[in-house]
Amino acid sequence: MTVDEFRCAMDDDAGFKSKRRALVFTSLLLLALIVSGAVIKEANTFIFKIEFTNHEGLRYLLVLAVLSCMLRYYAYSERYHTLLFKFWSDRLLSDRSVYCYDREDDLVIGLLGRRMDVFGGDEPGIEYPEYKKTGFLKRCIGYPSKGVDDYHGEYICTEYVNLNKYNENWRRRDFCKLLFAEVKYRIEAWIKYRETLDLVSPYVLGFTSLIVFMVSYFRG
Repeated sequence: MTVDEFRCAMDDDAGFKSKRRALVFTSLLLLALIVSGAVIKEANTFIFKIEFTNHEGLRYLLVLAVLSCMLRYYAYSERYHTLLFKFWSDRLLSDRSVYCYDREDDLVIGLLGRRMDVFGGDEPGIEYPEYKKTGFLKRCIGYPSKGVDDYHGEYICTEYVNLNKYNENWRRRDFCKLLFAEVKYRIEAWIKYRETLDLVSPYVLGFTSLIVFMVSYFRG
């Protein structure tokens, strides 16, 4: 999927957009009640007019609503998070100073060439790497490969190179350089590409409303 196709998919996803609107609305409403001191006197429903007298209770209800909306929004947006990760990580691996496949020598050069001790003649899949996050500050590189099974014969699989495993060529400082390069492309994704902000901003608003609520709760 290209970036343009990704944007169109988000814009056309009715379920995703409805959950995003719900999260944004409840977060803004909670912020308005806490920051401005506003109260809701009446709420129109289909038949009744309800007046809220327990304003503190309404805040707790809105906190639960924000948490619920965040969980629902995450369920609908998870696949877009996966695609966003792939977009910026592909840009990272397209940086020749980080990863570059030398077709003449069939070797990986650049920063990750220190760790990728793989010969392209044996593993042509290293020309098509994929950056993976396996945990907190844990990264690996995956690439398509082939294996042979006595029963099923030849099969296609994904080989992984653990970037948290160090040796004489690949040290911790090299991994730190990789993380700094990763931060650069993460920040670039926020600044240059609107789809990142479109996807993440409802979370930011939701967490902000919850933090403001917690601060007001402990102060009050």
